[in-house]
Amino acid sequence: MVKNSKNTTSSNQNISTKSISRSEKFQTANLARCVYTLIMVLVFYYFHLPWIVIIGSIHLLFSVLWFALIEIEILVEKNHWWSGYVPASFDLIWLTVLAYGTGHITSFFILGYLGSIALSSMSLDRNYGIYNAFLATLLFSSMGFLVYYEVLPLINILMPPIKPTLLSILISSILLGGSSFIVNQIVSKLFFSLTDVNEKLLAIAMTDPLTGLSNRRSFLSNLEVEIARKQRSNGTYPISFILFDLDHFKSINDNYGHDIGDLVLQEFSSILKTSLRKQDFSARWGGEEFIVLLPDTNLDGAEIVAEKIRNLISLIRLSVNQTEIKCSVSAGVAIMNSKETTADSVIKKADNLLYEAKKRGRNQICSEKNFPEIV
Repeated sequence: MVKNSKNTTSSNQNISTKSISRSEKFQTANLARCVYTLIMVLVFYYFHLPWIVIIGSIHLLFSVLWFALIEIEILVEKNHWWSGYVPASFDLIWLTVLAYGTGHITSFFILGYLGSIALSSMSLDRNYGIYNAFLATLLFSSMGFLVYYEVLPLINILMPPIKPTLLSILISSILLGGSSFIVNQIVSKLFFSLTDVNEKLLAIAMTDPLTGLSNRRSFLSNLEVEIARKQRSNGTYPISFILFDLDHFKSINDNYGHDIGDLVLQEFSSILKTSLRKQDFSARWGGEEFIVLLPDTNLDGAEIVAEKIRNLISLIRLSVNQTEIKCSVSAGVAIMNSKETTADSVIKKADNLLYEAKKRGRNQICSEKNFPEIV
């Protein structure tokens, strides 16, 4: 019979996962846009249609510029709402011109159009389908009416030009608009489903299944981010490390069983989750060892956090078959002040300070501040 005399509140810890960025999602569509436009410009140049070549060249220049801006992460990474709608509008205008030049409802153009819409569906914005359907219907019907009322001459490089009827204009515009919406929704749903599955699998790979904390791999990934931030910082940006080790944990496992040992690990993990700031990061380092990363925190601040956690775990009482189990923890605290200092050396120092705390009787904190001779 196991009872907790102290309730601890568990909270989910943020895990930094390397999911696919928006720029990566857009670049496939951008590259396809550039290649597709270049090919069509060359085709219309061959058929001596200079005004379509000029419009296509402008679109090609825009596509290359847009590709470059996203490649250097100026637009999409900042989540501008218009970063997807502007190229979509340019695409639809250009594709309408292509439809006019190649035949209003030719299969050649429909395939190219649907391919472009499918690629643009990789956007995170689910409203693309509605926007593309509306704009496509508007543009194609407008172009059809201009041809029907002979404002624009009939041009067709694929087959003899045939003047469209009002019914064909209406049907083709609705079909193109509807198809763009349907393709967008299908591709978007599939893409988001795959992205969601990948992110869940990545989260599982970066999480310790017993405690719900991040594992060593996830910790090292977040550590890289903080070190990069430190390198970019103009001022001081200290990063403190606390390495915890549960005292007499092997004895708990041997005397009371691994289920009780697992419960102790989970209780300590809950304390870590509720005792740290949002920007702090904790992880199970291995076995009964846990590590905490404290960005922009000096030694005094890190010692306060370590002492707070040490006091909280000492309040935990586990009752097993009328026997009360007390828990305690030892910790080593080290800091990375210099940009030249490596994370490995600081973690090793924290480990040596933890060992010193064990030698001095456990249930205490040893800090680099009080033991500068330990390296």
